[in-house]
This record gives sequence, structure tokens and C-alpha cells, in this order.
Amino acid sequence: MAWRFKLRHMEVFRALMLTGSTIEAGKTLNVSQPAVSKTLTELEAQLGTVLFLRSGGRLIPTPKAEWLFDASQDTLARVDHLDAILRDVDSMPQKPIRLFANSAMAHSILPDALVLFREVHPEITVSIDVVARRDNRRWLNDQEFDLAVTMLPVEYPSDLISPLPIGEGVCILPKDHALGGEHFIDLAMLEDQPLVALQLHNLTRYKVEQAFNSAGLRCNVAIETATAASLVMFVTAGLGAGIIDPFTASKLSALGYLRKPLRPSIDFSFGILSPMRIQSRPEITVLSQCIERAYLAALNESPA
Repeated sequence: MAWRFKLRHMEVFRALMLTGSTIEAGKTLNVSQPAVSKTLTELEAQLGTVLFLRSGGRLIPTPKAEWLFDASQDTLARVDHLDAILRDVDSMPQKPIRLFANSAMAHSILPDALVLFREVHPEITVSIDVVARRDNRRWLNDQEFDLAVTMLPVEYPSDLISPLPIGEGVCILPKDHALGGEHFIDLAMLEDQPLVALQLHNLTRYKVEQAFNSAGLRCNVAIETATAASLVMFVTAGLGAGIIDPFTASKLSALGYLRKPLRPSIDFSFGILSPMRIQSRPEITVLSQCIERAYLAALNESPA
């Protein structure tokens, strides 16, 4: 059988080159002097050459030993680096958990969910990408995420989607709005009112327009914007009424707008999505549970 290189041979060889003594090499490697001598004898026999000349208890490297020592430095340095990694593997920082979410969830549910998560795992970084609806397909196809929270429906394997309970959309109004005294807002009341709405590619905008069309009403959009949070800002500024998910409405209520139940209701469905690859980090499951807890808490606190 052909001889195969053994790392132990090279470790002993390096120690001998650096110390010039089998006794000192043994101390360096924490092995006995006879074990060092035996390993050196094996290495020289396998190579078919003498690597050291013995002189007065010292080992004098031959030219071949000098050449082998120089040639082996890069390999041994990489071995040392790997050894350091293996010794410190438990203390190495973990990769960030990569999470993508639509703007409604990012601005409303995720702050509370991450507070819960960091109570359990303060050592783990969570990297969040806020993704527009039109970019969902690219993110889901690329699979460059550990967890996702987005509005449903989405084209994705159903066994990788954990649906969350449905929330009812609400109408928000500036404080001095003409409809501010109403207990609830019927869509018909909004037909002649300027609306602040999300842009056409947004699923919320589609739901709102479908509700108006089903009721035979005109949707009078005055301002279009990209996110639910900016929609709230424009409504607060007095630019019109708006229809949004209940979670954004609750999270930003301190801005001082009026919130009214909407009739007929417009349902908002959200879900937690897992990637197609097998997950091996239990912390990701913990984060998913924290998101669900924060979502349910917000849903239960949401005014009727």
C-alpha cells in the first residue's frame, strides 16, 4: 500500500526543525521523547531520505529537510488556523438571521417581536429587509432569507406558510375630518372624499379598490404612496382619509388621527414563511414564535 501523508509526521518534523532536539520537540508537542524519535524514524523511512544529522545530542537539518520545511509552511499555517477555529467554535459569533418583511409588518409587528427575541437571544443579530410587494417573487425565488413575514396570498408552497389570524382593515381620518363624528365608516361615505392610498402594485390598494368596485362606488384617490407608514403621515397632515391594516393603525396611533371601523370589512391576511432549505438553527424557530406572539398581542389590543 502506498504511503499517505500524516499530519502528525509534519507536526513532529516542524517541532524538530524549530527546537533541534527530540526532547524539546516532545515538550512542545506534549509527548514523550521516544514517541518523537519513533515518528521521525517513520517519516525518514517513508521518504527514503535522512532529514537530520545527529551531532552531540543536537539534530542538524539536511538541505532536504530545509526544503521540506519551507514547502510545508503554508500548509501548517492553515492547519494552525483550523485548529484555532475548532478550539473556539463555541464562542464564534453566529451568522445574522436574515428576515424579510413587507412594510406593514416591519413597521408594526417586528419591533415588538424583536424585543421579545432579544430577551432570549441578545447575542444574535437579525438583519431585516423591507420588501415591496412587487419584489416578493424575486426574494422567494432567490431563497436568500431565513424567515419572512408578508401579506397573503403569495405564490409559495403551502406547507412552508404559517398563516396568522385575519385582521380587519380600518379607516383613518384627520382629526378635523367631516366624518370624524361617525361611529363607523361605510365605504359609501368615502366616495366623494379624497383618499390617501398605497400605490397600484400594493395588495392593500387592490383590496381597497375591489371593495369600492364591489359596492359600485368610485375610489377617489388624491395621494398615492409606497408604504402604510407614509400613508398614515399624509392622513395626519390632513390630505384625506385612508384605509390600512389594523396593525399599522395601532402602532402609529400616537400621531393623533381618528380611527374608525370600516363597513363592509376589508380583511388582511399575513403569514410567516420558511425557506425551502432545511433549517438547522433553533433560534429561527424562536424568532418565528416571537413574531406570532407580537402579532396576536397586537390583534387582541386592536380596538373593535
